Amino acid sequence: MDDSTKKYTETYEVRVTPGCPGLDPDAPDWEVVEVKEGSAEVACDNLTEAEAKHMADMWTRKRDEAEAEP
Repeated sequence: MDDSTKKYTETYEVRVTPGCPGLDPDAPDWEVVEVKEGSAEVACDNLTEAEAKHMADMWTRKRDEAEAEP
C-alpha cells in the first residue's frame, strides 16, 4: 500500500520534554509526540526514554494493524 492510499498518516516521535536536560534515560524527561499532517501534539509525557520508546512502538504497531484490516 503506498502512502496515497493510507488512511492513517500519524507518526509517533520520542523527544526530550522542553526544559528537561534529557541526559539520563531513566529520568522522566521524555515525551511521545503524535505528528499528523504538519502538526505535532504531545500524546504522553513525563516518561523515561524506554517507556516513551515502548509507547511509540506500541502505537505505531496498532496503527499498522488497523491499516492492514479490510
